[in-house]
Amino acid sequence: MGKFKTGCLGVIGIAVVIGLIGSCAGGGTKDQSKATTTTSSSSSSSGAAQAKQKVYADADINVLIKEAKENAASANQNYKKKDVKIIGGKILNIDSDLKYITVEGTDPNYTMLHVRCDIKSDNKDLKDSILKLKKGENVTVYGTITDVGDLMGYSLKLDKIEAMQ
Repeated sequence: MGKFKTGCLGVIGIAVVIGLIGSCAGGGTKDQSKATTTTSSSSSSSGAAQAKQKVYADADINVLIKEAKENAASANQNYKKKDVKIIGGKILNIDSDLKYITVEGTDPNYTMLHVRCDIKSDNKDLKDSILKLKKGENVTVYGTITDVGDLMGYSLKLDKIEAMQ
């Protein structure tokens, strides 16, 4: 009798699992499936363009550095993983191996903090752009903030850099 009960429970369990999978995969009305199809087809055709087309929020480097100095935890909450266009900075250092550059603000009250911009090793166009720059030159940097600290400032995954006139 024990094997019979176990077998019945197994069959019932399999039926329940199949029912759950079926309702998740195919449940819904025709209108819902049409909306999903339209969304997925439009997103699949423009998905590649959207992946490369980031929207960068404008950020003044002096404000970023001041916020990190005053409260690094708050700055971390506000900016980590955000795509930003940092304006008002000047190049402090260019790594000889082109692994990173550092950009500092112009506010003399916050001279120890900076933005470290990490350069992806396979981004030849970005490296070529950086080779044309000089220490002290004013720049605008675009990228994603990866870390915020009260001693060093910001870390950024660099997407693009522009020299300012």
